Amino acid sequence: MDNSINGGRVSFDPGWNDPPKISFNSQQTPPNRPRNFLNKRVAFPLSGANTSPASAPPVNLPMPSGAPTALVPPSLTQRNTPSNSDISINSESVLVEVKTLLLELLESSSELGAKAHDIRRRLDVMELMWMDGKLNLEVQAQMKELAHALRDDEPKKADDIHKALMVNEVSKVGTWMPGVKQLIHHSIARSELLSIDKE
Repeated sequence: MDNSINGGRVSFDPGWNDPPKISFNSQQTPPNRPRNFLNKRVAFPLSGANTSPASAPPVNLPMPSGAPTALVPPSLTQRNTPSNSDISINSESVLVEVKTLLLELLESSSELGAKAHDIRRRLDVMELMWMDGKLNLEVQAQMKELAHALRDDEPKKADDIHKALMVNEVSKVGTWMPGVKQLIHHSIARSELLSIDKE
């Protein structure tokens, strides 16, 4: 082994079984202790203003339930018929008006023959249910509109009202509406005959 003196210190080439040289440097991390930069404490701010993003109040967003209401057309969420709170009518006077108009049409329709008796009986059932409060204001208002349509020779409009009532209020009008239906269909047939005669 070749030994030489450099500056008063002996330098030599290490052998294969010599321990590694250890440098005692104050800035170097000890050999068996890994450096960890994630365990440092952060000083509390003295200004009083907390700028840490972790301290921001949580935003509670509601979870979506079903289809967004903004995508549903308003026409599909609202009924075409007015609600009871939007109707203000005198129930007794409307009943008298409706039944008078329907009976006048019945008396002027001699072509109905034996059907007239059944129609009159069903109109009496309508009157009893009306007086007993079994027909809500919505049904009463639509029956008034139906009777006015028959009076004004607009049987197709009356038929549309009749169909709407049978769909939406069948439990209230199902027992007596067939009599009104016969009056409507008779009025439609008579109106078509009159239009043919004019041609």
